[in-house]
Amino acid sequence: MKGILYGNFLLNKKWFIAAGITAVLGTAFCAFFVSLVPDEAGVVATLFFGMQMVVMAIIVEWLGRNLEANIKCRFADITLAGGISKNTFVMSELLKNFITIVIGFVMCVMMQLVMSVFDKSFFSLDTVKMTALLIVFMGAIEWTVNPLVINFKSAEKAGLVMGLILAFGVVIPLMIISNAFAEETADFVSAFFKLLSGNWMPLIIFGISAALYAIFYLALLARVKKGDVC
Repeated sequence: MKGILYGNFLLNKKWFIAAGITAVLGTAFCAFFVSLVPDEAGVVATLFFGMQMVVMAIIVEWLGRNLEANIKCRFADITLAGGISKNTFVMSELLKNFITIVIGFVMCVMMQLVMSVFDKSFFSLDTVKMTALLIVFMGAIEWTVNPLVINFKSAEKAGLVMGLILAFGVVIPLMIISNAFAEETADFVSAFFKLLSGNWMPLIIFGISAALYAIFYLALLARVKKGDVC
């Protein structure tokens, strides 16, 4: 398993480099503006939040594409036929996901630390908690795509299907709820963090993420055991 993980991460290091470059440039851009004008209207905060989401998206994007590449080059079949058990194969995919979201989390926290030099509000226990919650949820969503990637033999098609489900089933309802919590002068980001910093919403999102990991672990394992992965 160590060899599988090492090889996959090494061959896909460009995604981590791209996420790192985006994090540096995005943080520098936001820091430049917040150093010139106090962010009383929350414009830079909104922009900075968006930059972190972009970094998270880039950092998890390689997972589905890597599985697609392994399927198309028949590496997955060769691995499964070479003595690696189906359980080990699925576990290696899960570990790739976990390691990736940890790296994404560290990148975003580093961005917050740099921004806190200019404004202390950019880094706090709440922002760290929310970052962890968001990256875990994004990792869980990315994890659900894997069985579809095997079925479609395409990460783009699988991502499109899951994206539509996510947009109409999660994002739009969450925006509606956030707007309900927002005050007249509040922006979406502040309302969003207010919602997530409550007592019940973080637990619900974490519970949903854990459930998605468990359910789709079993779904992916069942699909791999079915055969015809490539």
